[in-house]
Amino acid sequence: MCGVAGILAGGLDGSSRERAICSMVSTLNHRGPDGWGIYCGVEMALGHTRLSIVDLQGGHQPMMSDRYVISYNGEIYNHIELRGDLEKKGVVFSTTSDTEVALKAFEVYGAEAFSLFNGQFAMLIWDRREKELVVARDRYGIRPLYVLEHEGGWYFSSEIKAFDTLSGYRRTMDMQALFEHALLWNTMGDSTVYNKIRSVSAGTYERFTTQGRASVHRYYEIGESCGVSPATLEEAGEALEELLLDSVRLRLRSDVPVGAYLSGGIDSSVITHLTSLWNRDRFKTFSVAFEDAEFDESFFQKEMVSRINSDHLALEVGYRHIDEHFLDAVYHFERPVFRTAGVPLFMLSEKVRENGIKVVLTGEGADEILCGYDSFKELKLLEFWGRDPASKMRPLLIKKLYPHLRHYSNPRQYGLMKMYYEGFLKEYDNELSGLNIRAGNNRILSNYFHKDYPLTFEKDRLIETARQVVPDNFSTWTLLQKNQFMEMKTLLSGYLLSSQGDRMSLAHGVEGRYPFLDHRVVEALFYFKDRFKLRGFSQKYLLGKTYGHHLPDAIINRPKKPYTAPDLKSFFHGGGLSEQAAHFLSEDVVREYGVFDETMVGRLVAKFNRGMPAEVGYRDNMLITFILSCQMTHHWARNPKKDPLDPAAMTVRIDDR
Repeated sequence: MCGVAGILAGGLDGSSRERAICSMVSTLNHRGPDGWGIYCGVEMALGHTRLSIVDLQGGHQPMMSDRYVISYNGEIYNHIELRGDLEKKGVVFSTTSDTEVALKAFEVYGAEAFSLFNGQFAMLIWDRREKELVVARDRYGIRPLYVLEHEGGWYFSSEIKAFDTLSGYRRTMDMQALFEHALLWNTMGDSTVYNKIRSVSAGTYERFTTQGRASVHRYYEIGESCGVSPATLEEAGEALEELLLDSVRLRLRSDVPVGAYLSGGIDSSVITHLTSLWNRDRFKTFSVAFEDAEFDESFFQKEMVSRINSDHLALEVGYRHIDEHFLDAVYHFERPVFRTAGVPLFMLSEKVRENGIKVVLTGEGADEILCGYDSFKELKLLEFWGRDPASKMRPLLIKKLYPHLRHYSNPRQYGLMKMYYEGFLKEYDNELSGLNIRAGNNRILSNYFHKDYPLTFEKDRLIETARQVVPDNFSTWTLLQKNQFMEMKTLLSGYLLSSQGDRMSLAHGVEGRYPFLDHRVVEALFYFKDRFKLRGFSQKYLLGKTYGHHLPDAIINRPKKPYTAPDLKSFFHGGGLSEQAAHFLSEDVVREYGVFDETMVGRLVAKFNRGMPAEVGYRDNMLITFILSCQMTHHWARNPKKDPLDPAAMTVRIDDR
């Protein structure tokens, strides 16, 4: 993986633009520590930091042909097949890199090339003849790409922090967008939590001229194909096996060793199993083990390691580790988060890199495409209960929603649970789908924002926003398909792939690859019958049935449990709030940053300074983590890091002025 940056037009002269692009690139060094390069033209500057994975000697960027220049972050997994097709058309290659394949494919096919790529990418392609910039992003937004309009120019980057280097610019939050993010765990569409900064939407490409953005085009959307479900569960399993095996095969293409993350759940276990089928050598696997038994899954990890005989490294993480690394992790998150789960992955990627691995396969994406989230179960319950709202038997299924949460099976809690879910019986089937419940849980945050911001929970406004992003055929889908779409558009692309995927691995120069997010896998499973994916409350049913005989029984038979890390406990260890957290949640700093009401934050902190209860609920964990990470996000916006480039690491300098 790499980092990309670009500057189009603006009021900068040539030397100023070159200094600006170098400053932007310097903030992306962690994404590509193996070298950096720049292209400087009359109107356009491109920058690149490289993580060398394919064609270690010949794939340096920016890369230029007679007409085009490319700065590209990502991998085109089918580059070998595309190269063969292009060679049949007379195209001659000078490297074996997938970067040159992407460049030559664009030369031959134009923007239609993006639909031919099986991969994860963010691209900046400058047309030197037509003076036009094309920016493109992969189908599911796996790799980030941001745009800022500033002082008459357009700036592009893999990460928002690059904009902090620009003269006359200071990052500020859009409070309405921040509140939307607070409710949904992400902003909808192409907006971000920052003023003037937006994200290029997944599955789209945009054209820019020296006058500004000229057009936006969508080349892909989830569920727009005409898929057909296999008739039987056995046929569905065979189709899944074939697709996923080939997806792993493609994602093992690399000129450097490839490892894998192993959490102890079924998703990563399936990926490591498939990796072992293609990889005859003993390969490296990595996992997180927690000191707190409530979060630790090392037993299941060891079971799988014994099965595949991998060279395994487990990183043990405690409360203090999460507290100590949270500020640095937030620097890479670039936004507020709702749980600390990304911090152990931030720490793990450092160990992965220290062990000589640059590429890891992971299990992200399985929950979205195989109905693994709790939101799918909740929707199924509401749909079933909603057919007979007066039933006394149907709501009893609430007790079976979460086997790993004791209070759900507690008879004394049932009345409150029933009352809570009953409130969604008439509003679960709108455009928000499962996000209705997420927003309902998080609306309490409106009480903590500063009173100068009139932020209120407006369900109708959120629904209208959702209507702008759903496709025309959305109403024809099943309820679970609708939720698949919304989870991929919000939680996956804008949150998980950022706070637990791209940002945490590339913080230490490690590329994550996600076999479940091969578009062939996603498109096929989107149309599989709902009952293949969610049988009763049995999540990812097809995955367990298909791979059950390949995995240890302990993993197949364990109740579904999401990957989590200690949240609130990480900041209140030792009998009170930790020193770092106390600073950012102090009355003075809360008042200085001006986002939250210092009285409300003070009450929340005091509640736990008096002692930690035996069990901490979702709401308290979320409140502390969100508010603290938001404070730290403000800190980094006000105090950007300065990372000078190493001149000796420059691999490309193209002067086209």
